[in-house]
Amino acid sequence: MGFWFTTLAFAALEGVFYAYVQGSAPAARRSFLHVMYGTSVFCCWFMWAVIYMAQMTPLVRPVLQAKES
Repeated sequence: MGFWFTTLAFAALEGVFYAYVQGSAPAARRSFLHVMYGTSVFCCWFMWAVIYMAQMTPLVRPVLQAKES
């Protein structure tokens, strides 16, 4: 799975949460729930993106040892 596909999946998840909040939450709590779900999806996406990009160019590279014969 590529970066943009997974980013789109997180955006779709936020859309599902938005529809859920609009359909089932009381009007007094909708703003709070939108902020809560939006922030949680963004934080999960951001953590995933940092880990994904860190694996593209790792800082530590393995050092090959010469075989002793």
